[in-house]
Amino acid sequence: MKKQNQYFPQSVAHAGETLQEKLAELKMSPHEFSLKTGRTEKEINTILEGKSAIMPDLAIIFENTLQIPARFWLNAQRNFDNTNR
Repeated sequence: MKKQNQYFPQSVAHAGETLQEKLAELKMSPHEFSLKTGRTEKEINTILEGKSAIMPDLAIIFENTLQIPARFWLNAQRNFDNTNR
C-alpha cells in the first residue's frame, strides 16, 4: 500500500476571510453584497469578521451571487471548524 502524505495546518482561515477577499477583488462593499444576497449587512459583516458560520442556505445564496460553488463555501467553513475545535 502506498503511503500518503498528509498535512494538518495549525490554523485555517474562516470562510469569511475568503469572502472578504472576493468582495475586494470585485470592488463590492458588504452593503452592496447584502443587497444582492437579500441578507442584512449585519449578517454579512458577522461572517466577514469570522463571528458567524456560513450555513448551507447561505452557501447557496453565495453561489448564486458570486458563481463560486456552495460546496466551496461549506468546505471552507468545515475546514475552519475542524481546525478550531
